[in-house]
This record gives sequence, C-alpha cells and structure tokens, in this order.
Amino acid sequence: MSTLLPQLITDTARRTPDAPALHFKQDSLSYAELDRAVGQAAHAFLSLGLAPDERVAIYLPKQFETVFALYGAARAGGVFVPVNPLLKAAQVTYILKDCNVRVLVTSRERLEQLSAMLPDCHDLHT
Repeated sequence: MSTLLPQLITDTARRTPDAPALHFKQDSLSYAELDRAVGQAAHAFLSLGLAPDERVAIYLPKQFETVFALYGAARAGGVFVPVNPLLKAAQVTYILKDCNVRVLVTSRERLEQLSAMLPDCHDLHT
C-alpha cells in the first residue's frame, strides 16, 4: 500500500501532535498545527474548484505558508509546481504557461510584479 505525501503529516500528527514539525527563525510549528494548516490550504484549493491533477504554482520564499501550500495542493488532489523565488517575472510567466497552472499562490508584492503578464496565462484561474 502506498502512502501519499500529505498523509505522512497526518499520521505523524496523530502519533505525536506536539512534536516540532517546522522551524523558521524563532518560530516553530507542531505536527498538529502543520496538519491543521495543510488541511485549511487543501480546503481553500478545493473551494476554488481545483480539480484532480490540476496544477498549483507556489511562488513564495522559504516560509511556513510555502509548506502549507505545497502539501495543501497535494492533499486536495492537485499537483504542486514549486517556482524558484529568485526567478524574474518573465521566467515565472513562462513556467505558469508551460505547466498549465490553474492556481498561483504568491505574495501581494510578487503578484504586482507579474500582473502585466498574467493575462497571457490562459489556464490560470486564481
């Protein structure tokens, strides 16, 4: 029997909910908190109408929300497309078009940098 990646978080959260799962600078999250955040992200993607195998691009720096989005996309049945946060707008747009990305998760600042090129991403819904 195979185990899907997001299931590993849930399984660990059941066994050791208070164990540390993520650390970033001075902050940390337990497996229970991580599992809850991943579930919320998955629910958000499904409420946007994400269908199985549709792509979710994550264009964020290293932060907790990046992890939530990656695992949340997988839990929702989507395919996550991690986009290097160092790429420029034209490079990101190329990836969004080439991968037929349906949903983009990014920051407000990065979205502003991409806004002029996003109309060319015909599959991008949200």
